[in-house]
Amino acid sequence: MRIVESFAGVQNERFVLELADQARIEAVLYRGNTLCVSSQVGCAVRCPFCASGANGLGRNLSLDELVAQLELVRAMHPGIAYVTVSGIGEPLHNIANVGAFVEHCRKERIAPSFTTSGASPERLREAMHWPHNGVTISVHAGTEEVRKKLVPKAPTLAELFATLADVIPSLSQSRKRKVALAYLLMRGENDSDIEIDAFIARAKPLARAIHLYAYNTVDSSTTTPTSRARYDEVYARMRSAELVVRMSSQARTEANGGCGTLVAKKNLLTRSKSHAT
Repeated sequence: MRIVESFAGVQNERFVLELADQARIEAVLYRGNTLCVSSQVGCAVRCPFCASGANGLGRNLSLDELVAQLELVRAMHPGIAYVTVSGIGEPLHNIANVGAFVEHCRKERIAPSFTTSGASPERLREAMHWPHNGVTISVHAGTEEVRKKLVPKAPTLAELFATLADVIPSLSQSRKRKVALAYLLMRGENDSDIEIDAFIARAKPLARAIHLYAYNTVDSSTTTPTSRARYDEVYARMRSAELVVRMSSQARTEANGGCGTLVAKKNLLTRSKSHAT
């Protein structure tokens, strides 16, 4: 593996990495100390707002390829303290290698976290008990109809929340605090009061932090961001329901490597794809 290009932005530095088979993936360094790595070439979840799944899945990355992303960037930026497997791919579709990578990061004294749409109740249950520093569950809906549309190859909301309700009580207090639910707000898709209230009703019993993400436009999708005014209204609506809500950071909304902007190529002859979590 080698770094073939890098792009410095305001908060982020994005790296294009070429694999031995000429496939290309991307990793992003946030704020100089947090590295977001990819787990697959492409993605099989097929979210319509996420271009990484538009052409399906190329392959899983090996443990060596996961580690190489860290080591190549760390050679340039030795101050990396956190790693998140939140780039291209669904981490739990590559569960053995990602689990081993989490263990590797712990041995290197780097705090590992990951973002997942759930993959399956069995895999989510297993991964929740990894020695991670945080897990973010991509939900993005309050009703089953919208969940099926936005995250089609993932557990239903009923399966997802039943698994979380069963697993979270078995976690230690410190581990419980590191579980969060993600809601990516998109105009006309999941930003109605009905959808938000349905999500609140599901999320509130779990008492988890909510990451309310602003959507980054990508060329391969017609999905658009909700307005800033509506974003603020949804934030206030969730807060009024006594949920702990965190807004998108500047790093997550930056075009250079923010949520939804990473690109993968199966090989140098295929057209590029972008990824959103």
